[in-house]
Amino acid sequence: MSRGFSDRLREDAHCKVRHALWEDGIVNIIQLSEEIRLMNLDENVAREDIESLVMQVTQLYGAAIEFDEQARTALDLPDACPADSRNDLEKALNERTPPEVQVDLLHLDSKA
Repeated sequence: MSRGFSDRLREDAHCKVRHALWEDGIVNIIQLSEEIRLMNLDENVAREDIESLVMQVTQLYGAAIEFDEQARTALDLPDACPADSRNDLEKALNERTPPEVQVDLLHLDSKA
């Protein structure tokens, strides 16, 4: 189901993505989405919906993205099955990526 976002929420997404690019050169989708959600609590928008918006904005700018170690906790994915988590994440990214773009995530083992 497609959700409409307010102009303020969209502007917050653009500002946060641009700031992340300027400061770090990479966008942490989960972290920015949570920051935007907290800034706009009165709109009662789920973080997952905001993540979709932030992903679209990030793709618009052609920015690199990251999902840090806290992302697994934020997404409620089990730590015991990182391979399954990676597959689920790749599937979600493939749904939001244009057909000509190939998503190939590098999975790093935290025990190494």
